[in-house]
Amino acid sequence: MYRKKSFISLSLSLMLAMGSLAAPVGAAEFSDGEVQAVQQQDAEAAQVEEFSDVEQAPSVEQEEETEVFGAEAQQEFDFSDMETEESNFTVTDRSVEELPDGTVHVTEKISIKIEDQPDGDKLFGEYASRFFYDQVSTAPGTSIGETVLSGVQQALYEEMKTKVTSIAARGGSTKLGITSDLGLRWQTSATGAKLEQEVSRKFDSLNKEKITTCLLADCPYELYWYEKTAMTQWDYSYSVSVRGGKRIAEISDITVSMPVISEYAAKEYRVDSRMVKTAKKAASNAKMIVNEFKNMSEPEKLAAYKEMICYLTDYNDEAISDSYGDKYGDPWQLIWVFDWDESTNVVCEGYSKAFQYLCDLSDITCYTVTGDMDGGTGAGAHMWNIVEQDGRYYIADITNSDTDSAGENGELFLNTPARGSVSKGYTYETEGGDIYFKYDSDTRRAYGTGASSILQMTNVEYNVESTTVKPSRPTISSISNKNARRLTLTWKKSRNAKGYEIYRRIGTTGSYKRAAVIKSGSTVRYTNTGLKKGTKYYYRIRAYAYNAQGKKVYSRWSDMKYKASR
Repeated sequence: MYRKKSFISLSLSLMLAMGSLAAPVGAAEFSDGEVQAVQQQDAEAAQVEEFSDVEQAPSVEQEEETEVFGAEAQQEFDFSDMETEESNFTVTDRSVEELPDGTVHVTEKISIKIEDQPDGDKLFGEYASRFFYDQVSTAPGTSIGETVLSGVQQALYEEMKTKVTSIAARGGSTKLGITSDLGLRWQTSATGAKLEQEVSRKFDSLNKEKITTCLLADCPYELYWYEKTAMTQWDYSYSVSVRGGKRIAEISDITVSMPVISEYAAKEYRVDSRMVKTAKKAASNAKMIVNEFKNMSEPEKLAAYKEMICYLTDYNDEAISDSYGDKYGDPWQLIWVFDWDESTNVVCEGYSKAFQYLCDLSDITCYTVTGDMDGGTGAGAHMWNIVEQDGRYYIADITNSDTDSAGENGELFLNTPARGSVSKGYTYETEGGDIYFKYDSDTRRAYGTGASSILQMTNVEYNVESTTVKPSRPTISSISNKNARRLTLTWKKSRNAKGYEIYRRIGTTGSYKRAAVIKSGSTVRYTNTGLKKGTKYYYRIRAYAYNAQGKKVYSRWSDMKYKASR
């Protein structure tokens, strides 16, 4: 690879950007039905019930209640195709202490099975790219947790997600005290050991493993500090009281203590804020790049980001040598791309996560995936990106788009495969020969493998001229409860929006359901009526536009806000 250049000027934008999109490969013949299924879906317009200007939710009295420990509510999306396997988590230590007031305090320490997993430095940065997001509002738009969790699980997930994002930006304590009322109370006749077993089963029903897995999938960047190979401690208390002649058991005072990797630790459960400041310097440089290209079209931005990353860094050949050791998963990979330091080069992780970071800041839908590659920089583990255009998905291998790499002429950037499937892997044709990519089990498990999965590569050519401009992310300005049994939401107008979808959750244990469809991009107010007095309602909003096929293209979700009705 070439020697890293010193950073001179961002004014070379168009020169770098526009010579880099390769002529698209013609649509290939595919040997299985998985890719074809994507194309069939592309041709179908999304079916959404449209009402007048606002589609109202059913009244609260008509809306079905969700049981705390009952069956999970119907999900908005079908994730039944997600791969499952034996849990990677295990409780390795459990202690019980009865306090003088009769309350019982329980501590569970959970560790992750590490068979066939890298250890030490290979692990500490596995989910650690998003150093650069210094505000909660800049968190990624993609979220597995918001689609596969419901009820109590989702309430716990949301609070943990907010707190780990804040820790990533500011440092501080990683002992997460859960303040949400999770509704963990029930009638019981059990006592002694039987009561303890009953409580344990109720606490296990939270499915901590699933919540943690979703956090790791959705917040890989924010969890750069998390030592997942050490034991994570869950503390909670339970007590029994008599109410109305009934014995009611209740779980309360939940605290999740997440250990910190030594490189980022001020203490075992405290992140060193000085490390965050170092990352923010590089983040500022990255945002200069985004600002330089802000007036370009989405295809132009993608090409410019690829070229800038390849301009700013070199591939670190020493990182794969025996003397250096395998540094795959190092969170500094992302920082080193934007630090303007010639001595800090990166491997595939740096290229791919830097590209996603620039895309995230530009509201471009981009994913980072892992697996194996044969060809290019050599056979073995690899990390690359997937970019979405109007519901179709394209490869973006920035590492192998650099000078003297297999895809330096653009064959591995926004291109279509010659053949393949999610299960078998995809093969791309380049001037130097075929390059093969296969997703690993973690990636397939995280994103699913069905017809709507982002892992399904399209055989439709990327169209530079017809990218649908996505709406910007809405921001909820306020929720007012001046009138009884109703709440009024206001939000800032989203750029390019044709309308909005408002989703509502009732209390901390409910599931999000669509409350209304606003069919005007200029409408920024909605009143939700027929509410229950004293009940908290949680809201989130996404804007939408339409692509050339008439299918809705959504913005990222707004931050969640809530209010109690009067």
